[in-house]
Amino acid sequence: MSNTDELTLWDLARRDPCSSWSFNPWKIRLVLNYKSIPYRTEWVDHRTISPTLKSLGVAPNTSGQGGSEYTVPTIRLPDGTYIRDSAVIAKQLEAIHPDPPLVFDSETQLKAEQAVGKIARPLMPVFMPRVARDVITESSVPFFRETRAKAFGMSLEELEAARGGEQAWEAAGAGFQELRAVLTEHKRCEGPFILGSEVSYGDFLVVAFTESLRRIGSDLGERFLNVDESFRNLHEACKVWMQKDT
Repeated sequence: MSNTDELTLWDLARRDPCSSWSFNPWKIRLVLNYKSIPYRTEWVDHRTISPTLKSLGVAPNTSGQGGSEYTVPTIRLPDGTYIRDSAVIAKQLEAIHPDPPLVFDSETQLKAEQAVGKIARPLMPVFMPRVARDVITESSVPFFRETRAKAFGMSLEELEAARGGEQAWEAAGAGFQELRAVLTEHKRCEGPFILGSEVSYGDFLVVAFTESLRRIGSDLGERFLNVDESFRNLHEACKVWMQKDT
């Protein structure tokens, strides 16, 4: 199969050895791997996302994350169509590759997304400084630090000192409780997934964040997984779809 016959995924690079680490691209990588869709990865960093996608003629996204016009994941289908935004991409992949099926359950998906958000936001002072120090390409560090300092109104080290540590994990407690409820109260039958034995996009929202934390720092991932047995059971069930990470 030639490259033109393959789907292309734009993902955020990390320091060598390069492999996927970012939350939003992992959502789509899980869908692609689950459906065994052939694809190749094009790596960008925080500096090069916009110029790279703009040079390819990708239309800007005025509602992009954090006000950015160009974000990852972005994919190019074999027919040359570009698609942005994780939720849009996932539904389009389901439409073109319906087998194996991926359930889109709006109620549980929304609850999973909200729970992850309530965990991720208070944990930013814990993992954002790690991203700058240990994960992203060294050439993109100054850009990352500058843009995040503007967003938070302080440097990443000041953010870490003021809001990080145990207080951040404690602040994430309500989100952990909500996520536990999503994983234990909405099952249609027995199984590790939100709906029991049925795999849903909501599962991938949760696992993408967990895997992102693990790849930012293994200790962060383990602490997350140790909060509740249901978190680890879900992650273990999805490991088979995390093997392709480049």
